[in-house]
Amino acid sequence: MGKRARRKGIEPEEGNAAATEEGVPDAAEAHGPPPLEPDARLREVSLLVEEVDYVYQLYRWIMLTGQVPKAQEWLKKEPWPHPDYVIDVFGSWEKFLAHAHVTESPLLARLKAADAAEKDMAAARKQVEKELSRVEDLRRQVLTARHAREAAEAERGEERARADRAQRALDAAETRATAAEAKLHERTAALEAAASAAAAAPDERVTALADELDAVRAHREELLRQVEELREQAAQDARTVARLSTLLAEGAGAAPDVVGDDLEPPVTVLAAVQRAADTSAHLHFTADAFTSAADSPYRRPAEILETLAVLDELAGLHADPDGFGRSLTQAATERGLTYKHDVSETARSRHPHEYSTTVEDQRVDLGPHVALGSGSGAGFIARIYLHVADGSGSVPRGMYVGHVGRHLPDTTT
Repeated sequence: MGKRARRKGIEPEEGNAAATEEGVPDAAEAHGPPPLEPDARLREVSLLVEEVDYVYQLYRWIMLTGQVPKAQEWLKKEPWPHPDYVIDVFGSWEKFLAHAHVTESPLLARLKAADAAEKDMAAARKQVEKELSRVEDLRRQVLTARHAREAAEAERGEERARADRAQRALDAAETRATAAEAKLHERTAALEAAASAAAAAPDERVTALADELDAVRAHREELLRQVEELREQAAQDARTVARLSTLLAEGAGAAPDVVGDDLEPPVTVLAAVQRAADTSAHLHFTADAFTSAADSPYRRPAEILETLAVLDELAGLHADPDGFGRSLTQAATERGLTYKHDVSETARSRHPHEYSTTVEDQRVDLGPHVALGSGSGAGFIARIYLHVADGSGSVPRGMYVGHVGRHLPDTTT
């Protein structure tokens, strides 16, 4: 009898049941189980064929997919048997799988182990790719730092040469001033003696001697003024050399944050712009300057503050309508700034909105700018864009800061 027949049970014939009730042993007790009727045997064979077919389909699924199927996977897929038929034969899907001995199959265990190993290998491959990307990023940073160091070394050499030339000029000027002072004292004493001796001389001679004395004094004042200018220039060059030495020592790291003896250095570009706006006497700041500063990730905000202080000094010179004897570009270069007097017309025509700002309800162009930092990326370079008004238009004469932070788009971006 097949498994289904054993599970469902087949009722014995009525004759055998009656004989059993009367106490007469039936044929099964006397001679073993009676032979099945042809219909019952056919049903038994049909059940066995169904079991073999379902088990075959199960093995075929495993060979094709490498996985144990779920009942839902056979529900709407042809030509796989409907799971209800399988459950009707075996009683449940779990019994079906247990009957086929797939739960303890070593082949499936190896497949699972192989899948797990493949997943681990894929995860390891992703980790290796991530580490390789990180190594490449570190290599780029090292190259950027090396280029910045080389540029700082070259700039420091140039500044040292300038400082040496300024020191030599200062020494020569001091020598000339000392000689001029000695000569002046001699001539002053001689003139005073001559004036005393010629007290009774005619007034014209006294006037001539007095005029000569005034000329000598004016020449002395001019020499002293030149000496003072040379001393101031030498001090400025010394400060520039010290700043470049600090930048060289730190490589591509943060610039020195010391901007004053009693103030903490700014930690953001926005903080630097706000402090400069509070302390500047001549430089004007637009609303766009604060907006762009808030968006800037530049890593050396103290350098922004220092540059704005120098621009405030230049703005004071520019405020004189009669000029101050040289151009803004020359004056900015002398103070160690990388100053450009304008941007290209191509960049302005392609990005007209980027290169403009609002000053007293008037839309004005941005052109003059100062370049800061070196390398690539908004964290390593910054720009300060200005509008320089000469007073001929509706905007008062002065220097206006219109953008602080990211490099505005040009022909290279």
